[in-house]
Amino acid sequence: MDSEHSLTQYRHLPWLLPGLVLVAGLTITALVAPRSEAPVNHLARELSRSHHEQLARALSQQAEQTLSEAGALPGGSRDGFIFHAETFLEDHPEIAGLERLITVQHSQREMVERQLSEESGQFIQFGEWDGAYESAVAPPREDYLIVRQSVFHGDDPASNASLGLVATSVPHWRSALRKVREEHRQAATTLTRLSRNGGELSALRVFLPAGAGGEGLLSVVIEPQQWLEYQLAGLHDDRWRVEIHDISRFALRPMASLPSADEPDDVPATRSPVSFADRQWMLSTWPSGQWQSTLRQQAAWPAWLAGLTVTLLATGLTLWAGLLSQRLRRLLHRRTERARHLGRQLENTRVEKSILHHSLQESDRRTRDLIELGAGIFAELDESRRIGYLSPQAATLLDQPSAELADSPVDCLFPPDARTELAMAFDAARREQVTQRMDSHLVTVSEEPLPVAIRIKALKDPLSGCSGFRMTMTPRQ
Repeated sequence: MDSEHSLTQYRHLPWLLPGLVLVAGLTITALVAPRSEAPVNHLARELSRSHHEQLARALSQQAEQTLSEAGALPGGSRDGFIFHAETFLEDHPEIAGLERLITVQHSQREMVERQLSEESGQFIQFGEWDGAYESAVAPPREDYLIVRQSVFHGDDPASNASLGLVATSVPHWRSALRKVREEHRQAATTLTRLSRNGGELSALRVFLPAGAGGEGLLSVVIEPQQWLEYQLAGLHDDRWRVEIHDISRFALRPMASLPSADEPDDVPATRSPVSFADRQWMLSTWPSGQWQSTLRQQAAWPAWLAGLTVTLLATGLTLWAGLLSQRLRRLLHRRTERARHLGRQLENTRVEKSILHHSLQESDRRTRDLIELGAGIFAELDESRRIGYLSPQAATLLDQPSAELADSPVDCLFPPDARTELAMAFDAARREQVTQRMDSHLVTVSEEPLPVAIRIKALKDPLSGCSGFRMTMTPRQ
């Protein structure tokens, strides 16, 4: 009963434990797998930082080299400036153009305006920037710092946008012009949009002192987007978005940007200052969202795969162990039941043996009592008719102890003339397997005849056919 209750109690155990192992494994994997993204995020940050530093270093070095080469351009005549400017622009396609600024006295204004008109093929007057991207005619003054010449790539109409413009009329150029004229060092402006003389240009300028043999100032015209694309042409990786801001106007839109392959990830940008002439720009880079997502997936998949593999393996082993345990428990139950059954059988057999032994003892006692109470002699003989047992009555009837007659032929108890008939009776009992009866005489020690009624029964043996005889000799009148 207890075994059956135990089997019923643990019947669902082989399925419950694997289920718990599966749930626990999946839960642990779900908790651990996201942590594998931490090294990936760190690696992405390191890659972003390294890439950002490479871009910042390249921009600073190339800007410094370009401005150094521009500052080394020789001054001279109008044709000499054009020649050297065109050569410089061929070597530096990232530069939009070069401008030469000179100071003109008011007495020379009409002559210079006429020269500008003839050289450009259109009517040009000295102009002032009025803040609406266009310019008005400059009022008379003692002298004018104007853009006298400009050289751009090809026949760009933007080359005429600044001709004749009074540079000091542009508010955000004045600081840079003062530094160049007074301190004789490079100075950059913020982004300025000009729309004059049939040309339009949105660019920043770097003012430099004129080279050897020249007068006035040199202006390097830079379109930030074009400049950034050329400078980073061999370095930009579309896994990052790149933006350039002017720190003094950082809240506004970037001066230039290079897009990433998709939308940037929602992470803080990597930023660093980039020196450009006397100004500080801010270089910002953002990693691509798809790139970081791919990295995280590449890190998460092995973690998930390892977790699922270990979980399924542990679940399978637990299921196998549970089924094996259930099978062994059932086998143990069957063997326990069999042992109990055999124990009951053994106990029954022991009881039966005890009963049989008691019955056998009673039967033996009864037999002995009957033999002792009988009036005749009882004998057991072997197959050659020698006496194996002779009852005590022999001592009374024959006046001879039973022990002295043991192992003697039974024929010695009969007279010679009765021995032939006796042998025939034994042979008939052996052959017919029935009790033989005859009357004869025994011979006592005193040689007196004792009439007896004889009964003979052969003992059957499966091998030899007869293993002995039993006989009774009862006195008769």
